[in-house]
Amino acid sequence: MPDQLFVSSAFTRTILSHAQQSGLCREQLLQRAGINLSCHDGQGLPVPAHLVEKLWSECERLGAGATFGCELVNGMATNCLQGLNILLDSATTLRASLVCFTEFLPRVTNYVMAELEEAHGQARLHLRATDQQPHFFGLDAAALTLVRNIARRVGRAPGEVFVEVCLTPQQAAGQWLRSVGIDVHEGPHLCLTLPLASLDEPLLGANPFLHQSMLRHWQTAAAHTARSDSLDMARHWLTAGDQPIERIAERLGYRQPSNFIRAFRKQFGITPKQFRLSL
Repeated sequence: MPDQLFVSSAFTRTILSHAQQSGLCREQLLQRAGINLSCHDGQGLPVPAHLVEKLWSECERLGAGATFGCELVNGMATNCLQGLNILLDSATTLRASLVCFTEFLPRVTNYVMAELEEAHGQARLHLRATDQQPHFFGLDAAALTLVRNIARRVGRAPGEVFVEVCLTPQQAAGQWLRSVGIDVHEGPHLCLTLPLASLDEPLLGANPFLHQSMLRHWQTAAAHTARSDSLDMARHWLTAGDQPIERIAERLGYRQPSNFIRAFRKQFGITPKQFRLSL
């Protein structure tokens, strides 16, 4: 779903697992949220973000407490983000780790975008919604997961790593953050602030060989998704107009039309010309 906001099905399963442990009925939540998780899992599809937002709301409606998102942190680290965390843990420096996080977060969800800003002796990790503000349960889970994981990677207590954390008004993570010595402020989006010098700190789990291996895997997966999205666009152009196939190939960045034709046939089982004639 290249043009749709999504959340990975693995993250959705993590929410449901935690809800079940909290005494909520998994099947009832799925029905109320309108999610057919088995369909998404079977086809390797992510879940539309608006349905995940509805799932959060149903958890709250059925009795989940204000700290539901905060308590989700362990599941976030060990389940839905496991592959990404291996990549981030094995980086040589905190900067390299956070750069990978901002680059590959869209592989987990494109509903929230991460940006690393460096200015005035501070580094700020912004997490902004691409559409409406996410439910505060999800923001709390993200805030505490990031704070704990970043502190763990450099081997120091959270209060020694972070200057401050900005939370949105409804978030409940402030109590835990203050308890570990982090200043908390209210802001329009989630933002974690560190000293700029901390970006160059080596990570305890640095493993350059493992990191490069994982990085190639994530880059290949991202490139494959980009190619699939471009071929879906090619189908749209073949359907909607009479552009020459050579022109479509050029617009998609293929230097040789033959390369485009081979990629299209590999993806859909027929050539672009056969696809157009079938219409």
